[in-house]
Amino acid sequence: MGPAARSLLVAVALPALVGARCSVPWGPPAAQWPQNWSPDETNAWYTVSQGSRLIPRAWIDALEQPDKQAPFLDPAYIETFRYLPHPAGAPSLDPSCPVDPALPLGFAVDCQSDTAFSITKLRWKTGQSDHEPWVGMNCSACHTAELSYQSKTVRIAGGPTLADFQSFTEALDKALQQTLSDPAKFSRFAANVLGAGAPPADSTALHDALARLVGWNGQIARLNGTQTSDPIIRYGFGRLDAIGHIFNKAALVGMASNPADQLGNPSDAPVSYPFLWNITQQNKVEWNGLADNNPVGVIPGLDFDVGAAGRNAGEVVGVFGDITIKPNVGLEGYVSSINVNNLVKIEEQLQSLAPPKWPDAFPPIDPAKAKAGADLFVSKGCNGCHTVPSSPDNLTERYTVSLQKFHSDDPKDRPTNTDMWMTCNAVLDMAASGTFKGSKVSIVAGTVLEDKSYNVNLVKNTVTGALLGRKGELIASAVEGVFGIDRGLVPRGLNFAANAKNPKEARRAACLSYQEPDPKNPLMVYKGRPLQAIWATAPYLHNGSVVSLYELLLPPGQRRASFYTGTREFDPTNVGFMPDQSADNTFLFETQEKDGTPKDGNANTGHDYGNAKLTDTERWELVEYMKTL
Repeated sequence: MGPAARSLLVAVALPALVGARCSVPWGPPAAQWPQNWSPDETNAWYTVSQGSRLIPRAWIDALEQPDKQAPFLDPAYIETFRYLPHPAGAPSLDPSCPVDPALPLGFAVDCQSDTAFSITKLRWKTGQSDHEPWVGMNCSACHTAELSYQSKTVRIAGGPTLADFQSFTEALDKALQQTLSDPAKFSRFAANVLGAGAPPADSTALHDALARLVGWNGQIARLNGTQTSDPIIRYGFGRLDAIGHIFNKAALVGMASNPADQLGNPSDAPVSYPFLWNITQQNKVEWNGLADNNPVGVIPGLDFDVGAAGRNAGEVVGVFGDITIKPNVGLEGYVSSINVNNLVKIEEQLQSLAPPKWPDAFPPIDPAKAKAGADLFVSKGCNGCHTVPSSPDNLTERYTVSLQKFHSDDPKDRPTNTDMWMTCNAVLDMAASGTFKGSKVSIVAGTVLEDKSYNVNLVKNTVTGALLGRKGELIASAVEGVFGIDRGLVPRGLNFAANAKNPKEARRAACLSYQEPDPKNPLMVYKGRPLQAIWATAPYLHNGSVVSLYELLLPPGQRRASFYTGTREFDPTNVGFMPDQSADNTFLFETQEKDGTPKDGNANTGHDYGNAKLTDTERWELVEYMKTL
């Protein structure tokens, strides 16, 4: 572990300063499965702030559920979204900004000064400090998994959450809107936020501040939705269109003075939350290899990849970071809430995160069958895309991941290949540049942004500017490769939301007709990554459309066309979550339309490399081998 990771833990040993804010306690925590992290490192993962600012802490403590008077933070209600309980008694990393155990795991408290902020600089009470605590999310909210088997549950750091982010944010927005518009709700809310005896002016200020946050959240929701009668796709449990949300947030902050004029693009390409062990070892990250992960610069005193800082800063932009875009900022950069120091420390700590081993509570692995599967993995060519580490415990080996086109060059084969929406949106989506216009893609280098720009270029500009605002000229020179090529070098894309006539068909046509400018470095791709602990990351494919490892090895036509999600109950035979409807398995995931055609965003037709040629015995041997990874 490097010095930055150790520095993250210095404050952990300080006494906890916590105060429960919800009358109903969380249930018993799951056992943390061993992954080479100490308890202090695990706690740092759960609690450190990245600069995400979703809602003032006092507000979410006082907020009621939509259409009810029950607390929004009631654990039974939060569980409906599958966010995990915070470990009881976990100490605070910062005694001036204590952990709140009433919050779900990964809902971090941020207490930095808001003096220079824009959206989250809200004032609602007399004498309010500029360090008012806010609640946001950190990496662990989306990248912590739990698996249950026969009443035993294990918690896995860096694994994909089952959380339904879409439903959670919709519920939170609805709760805030109702609090604003319902006098009785607002009266109860104000009494809890302001306390007894608050002057009437504070109540007015609170109402005004609430209206500002509701209005901003409404613009975000509008861009992530759709401007047509075609309803936005439901993500369900364990999926999020993170790239779409990041793209639209960058597009919106560039139009902060007139957000209603930004068209954006629907966030309709949800993917499974990626697993994070070994992520620091790969040369590209994101499902489509969008972000470079090669060392492109080092912050003095830290053995850290600045490219990773850019990628993580982009994540904070999408998940409730506060950033102000100004023209011609140069090396001064943008003012933002992004906590670069903590991002550095989190990324460095991830370098030591080991893939989880097959739990002892699960049925034991058959060694003979696993050995046969290991041989098949090589003889069938699986290792051509999915690199096998030279040593199972090697956490420093670097991997160059394979990039596979999402469709065949032969048009007749296209319906049988991987769902295209995630990679298409990432390559082709555009938005109005707004305040970004005239700036270079990487602030100090790259294409000059015009009236409309590729979303990926807006994000690259946002992230470069945010890092400049925190770390200066060194980051500017190092971050040039953070988000891959400058999209100014490829043919113009489409602003699909501006197309009033069937934008879905326009997008499909653009995707399928797209000509790669450099066939040796394709953009319309998905990556094949190493498969350590793939058993702990169901459902499968980038969009979570295949329920188990066994079904992933079947021809697509033989896979389930629908299954239920939401349960943590694990199926160790097929390797995935239980697929049938139950009290906690409630969301029906459908891969096909009613006419049997693949459903955009949900298609399960990918990863068919001659699956029909496998015997059933070979499939089970391959599954057994993948349990050992």
